[in-house]
Amino acid sequence: MRTFVLLVLCVLAVCAPVLAQTVELGNVFRDAQLGYSLRYPTDWIYQKPSPYTVVFSGPQGTAAYYSTVALQDIASTRIGGTFDSAQAVVNDLKCQLATGSDDVHLYNSWPLTWVLASGEKLVGSEFTVEFTRQNERFKMWQVVLPLRGGDVFCSWSYTSPSDQFDTFFGIARAMFDSWAFLEQPPTGGTTGPSGSFSLSGITTLFQARDHIYRVASSEAEFSLGKQDKRTYTITVSSSGYLSCAVVSVQGQWIGCSVYDSAGNKVGGRAGNQGSIYGGIYPIAPGAYTVVVGPMKATDDSQFELSVYFAITAFTLDDLIAAFGDQYRRLE
Repeated sequence: MRTFVLLVLCVLAVCAPVLAQTVELGNVFRDAQLGYSLRYPTDWIYQKPSPYTVVFSGPQGTAAYYSTVALQDIASTRIGGTFDSAQAVVNDLKCQLATGSDDVHLYNSWPLTWVLASGEKLVGSEFTVEFTRQNERFKMWQVVLPLRGGDVFCSWSYTSPSDQFDTFFGIARAMFDSWAFLEQPPTGGTTGPSGSFSLSGITTLFQARDHIYRVASSEAEFSLGKQDKRTYTITVSSSGYLSCAVVSVQGQWIGCSVYDSAGNKVGGRAGNQGSIYGGIYPIAPGAYTVVVGPMKATDDSQFELSVYFAITAFTLDDLIAAFGDQYRRLE
């Protein structure tokens, strides 16, 4: 069911007018290239299954893991996309639901106007839908708004199994209320269907936030492989250069390794208290596995993983200029 929800969120997004509840949102997500920031609970995680999509959910092993908030930037016809208005995006989403789901029930469908602090009005649309897929009943809350003068449409959705939609709606609504659009990226950056690039031409290919837990009671157990690890799959579409960054709590040695489809290590970042950025490695097109794990038996830490890619070679200084301090740590 979890895999299905993530697949749905890559193309759909949903919204309903329910009163917000008081919810503690201790973490901040901010991405100037995507064009927005928002707050989310400290125990929730996020992933970027594509450069223009970010998905938030509760921690694995809890019911909240199956309730997800997803945001996606969709290119307009002005920059080579398919849609010329927010309503056109909404109409396409509704068509996808009608053709790919059973027992579809659409309601609360109406225009939505968002007034920015500058006084600018963003005119979009929203709707709520319930549907059945793979014998599971889901409910979604969808909003679509224009961004950057209509160059991009931003899709927001909260999706959950119908029987737990109300349980986690307060969190989703609080996240929505914290959502803020940022200023347009500096001149020289680009946004569009091909990726989200920094001024140096480096794209953030993948991001994830999670926790590595201590599972070994001794270094002996640790050396025998008793370790907590997280595994992610990424796809590189062309030849270029790849680098990883892992940010963890001070004193915790969380590292990562990148493997090709044959199991050969082709990149990574050492688990130590040095630079958060790993080496810069030439890479061929294909599917790769990124494994994040501890370097010491005592490691127990949240972490933020980023995988960067560029067609041309780049340097550590380029990474620092584009993505920040190489020695930063999580609190």
